[in-house]
Order: sequence, then C-alpha cells, then structure tokens
Amino acid sequence: MATVRAFATAARRLGASIDEGAGARGLALERGRVAAVERDDGRRLACDAAIVAAGAWTAALLGGVGVRLPIETRPLQMLLTEPAPAGLAPVLGAFDHKLSLKQLDDGAYLIGGGWPARVIDHAANRYELLEESVKASLETARAVYPPLADRALARGWAGLEAFTPDDLPMIGHIPGIEGLVIAAGFSGHGFALSPMIGDVLARLALGGEAKLGSGLTLRHLS
Repeated sequence: MATVRAFATAARRLGASIDEGAGARGLALERGRVAAVERDDGRRLACDAAIVAAGAWTAALLGGVGVRLPIETRPLQMLLTEPAPAGLAPVLGAFDHKLSLKQLDDGAYLIGGGWPARVIDHAANRYELLEESVKASLETARAVYPPLADRALARGWAGLEAFTPDDLPMIGHIPGIEGLVIAAGFSGHGFALSPMIGDVLARLALGGEAKLGSGLTLRHLS
C-alpha cells in the first residue's frame, strides 16, 4: 500500500486527478470510438481515450462493448502468520514447490505461491478459503523454512487474478474501437510490472508506439 500511495502522490503532483471509491460500470462508444466512461453512481465522464486495466473485472467491462477476451479468473490465497523475531531478509521460493515467502517489517511471515481459493461472488470480490489449500501452503512453507514451524496463522485472504491461456498479458489497442487501450491478464505478475506498463499505456493512449527498452516495440492486439 505504501507503493500504491507513492504512485498516487506522484501522479497528482504531475496533474492527474484520482477518484477513489468510484466504480466503473462500462464504456460508451460513438461512431466506433470511445466517448465516455460510465460510473456506478450514474455519472458519465467524457474522454478522448480510455485505458482499461481492471484485472479480473476487465472482461466484464469490455463485454458491454462487444469485446470478448480469453481471461479466466482465479482466486489465489495469501496467509499471514503471527509476528516473529527478524530472521528472513530475502523473498524465498523453491523449485517444484508452490511458495512465495517473505518476512514483513513487523516480523509476520507472508506466505503465497498460487494456492487456490473459491470464488463466491466475482462482482463483489467475495471468496472462500479452502482448508486443503491453507494446510498445504503452511506445510510447504514450514518444510522449506523450518523457523516457521512454531508460528501460528494470524489470518488469510484471497485475491482475484486474471489469467490468460498462455499466462502472458494482453496489452494494446482494441481493433475496431478507436481510443480504447487495455492491459489485462497479467496472471499474478501485474504489480511488479506496473511502472513499465504504465509508460507503455500512456504512449499508446496518446497515439504513439510503445518502446520497451533496447528499441523493442510492443505489438498491438489483433
């Protein structure tokens, strides 16, 4: 969250307006181009271009304008232990194990790795943790990092992630709809890539080409 707040502060400093707690209901088109974003509160915000980067909710937003994307929603579990004395500096993973493990500043261990949960209500972001996933995740983490053995579980939660068939994101213009750019299907890796992807999307929305280091050019969706 500190990183998210830093991004928002920098964006506002450069003139961006950030409206928190505002739900997007859909897009309005006029003569084959994006004309406005429609909000849950009934407001309609006119625009020359729209970037849809709504994660697991991207497909639903685009469905209203006839765009179908091969995106699958998967709820992935995260676990948090009670605090412990500092002892783990790096983020740990392990070959052939579903594990991402790090110790937070307060001493608690954060455990991930792609263990599944169950979706109850996609639109409301409601989920249910699975007992077998919680047990298997804890066993894996404790086997790889034994000091976890005496740490009790404090809480767990899940996040809804958008996956594509090849686990690679879809980034670029939507053919046939002028002014519409998307970035979706990061398959669990979107946050780490967000500074670069933000630069790419800005260039595309302004009508330019996206350059990805060393002169590589991003191909548009087709």
